[in-house]
Parts: sequence; structure tokens; C-alpha cells
Amino acid sequence: MVRQYIEENYQYFKYYLLGRFKTLKEYEVEDIVQTTLVKILFRGENTLNVQHLSAYLYTALSNGAIDYFKKNSREIGELSRSIPSKSSVESEILNHELRDQILRAIDGLDEKTKYVFVETEIKGRSYEALSEETGEKIGTLLSRKSRGKVKLQEILKDYYGR
Repeated sequence: MVRQYIEENYQYFKYYLLGRFKTLKEYEVEDIVQTTLVKILFRGENTLNVQHLSAYLYTALSNGAIDYFKKNSREIGELSRSIPSKSSVESEILNHELRDQILRAIDGLDEKTKYVFVETEIKGRSYEALSEETGEKIGTLLSRKSRGKVKLQEILKDYYGR
């Protein structure tokens, strides 16, 4: 099933990466797609137990492209022996600060709201699965998450636009 899906959508995977990462050249996209898909197929179809195969594959391809950029950036950095610029250090510090603020804000939610938010937004679980697990109606879960998002926006309003 996985192998057939990959064969049928191979060209779409390349178009996706070309559209999402505008700086990639076609030969780089071909390498990324092949490397990523070979890794997935090497694990074996029986070990690949995912609910949404297409989302899984597109995410894996995006991660493969990001890894490609990181690898090439590191190689260029090693060759030039450059010192990180002040702006990149500041940016990294701000990213860590924002991440910490987001995690604190999520921890500030009540347990039920936090659970729904983390499970749907971070772990990518469906409301149907959560509804079956918790016994609560999907509408209740949606409302809880909506209220949580409003609270998070209020807590993090000082960090918007940085």
C-alpha cells in the first residue's frame, strides 16, 4: 500500500518541495525525495502504521528538506569558519524565549483544555479519536480548544510581531 502510494504520487512530492522550498534546484529535490522515501521504505511497510499516510509522507519530505538545508549550512560554515552574526544569535535567543513562553502559557491552561490543545495541535490527533478516548462530545472538545486558544493569545499577545 505504501509503496504503491509513493509510486503514484512521486511527481507530486517533487512539485510539493519545489513549491514549498523555492531555493531548491530540481536535482536537490530529486535527491531529497529519493533519500526520504528510501528511508521510509527501508523501515518496512509493516512498521509504518500511520493514520494519515499522505500527511506523514509530506511531513517527512519537509523534514528531509530542512535536514538538507541544515547539512549544507553546516558544511558551508565549516569551510568558511565563520562566527555567527550578532543578529543570528539574537534571533536564536528570541526563539528560545518565545518557545519557553509558549510552553509556560500551555502549562497555564486547565488540564482538560491543555490535553485537547496538545493532542490536536502538537500531536496531530483527531477530535474523533479524542472523543472516543475521553467519552466527551466533539463539540465539547472543539469549544475547550477554542477557549484555550483565546487564553493563549491573551497570554502571548506581547510576543506577537517580534
